[in-house]
Amino acid sequence: HAGPLRCSNCSRCVPKDKAIKRFTVRIMAESAAVRDISEASVYQAEYVIPKLYLKIAYCVSCAIHSHGRRNRAPLPHVRYKDGKKAHLAVEAAAGAAAS
Repeated sequence: HAGPLRCSNCSRCVPKDKAIKRFTVRIMAESAAVRDISEASVYQAEYVIPKLYLKIAYCVSCAIHSHGRRNRAPLPHVRYKDGKKAHLAVEAAAGAAAS
């Protein structure tokens, strides 16, 4: 079993291998605040505001809700050949095996 993690959004307990993990980098202050800080600063040199490095783990529900993850994998394209369904992925695999 994988160790449990807590969802960053709803605190649901999620297995570590099932959680959707995202790594985000944010600036500590918004752009308007950065300008105000630089104008009020005593130092003439450009002061680089540090960044926040966050590793966020979501449960499946929160990842889908926040559009971090799609609901399901897209269906393969279906083509009709001689009145029967012919899947493009299956044909490509069969063609690669025959070559």
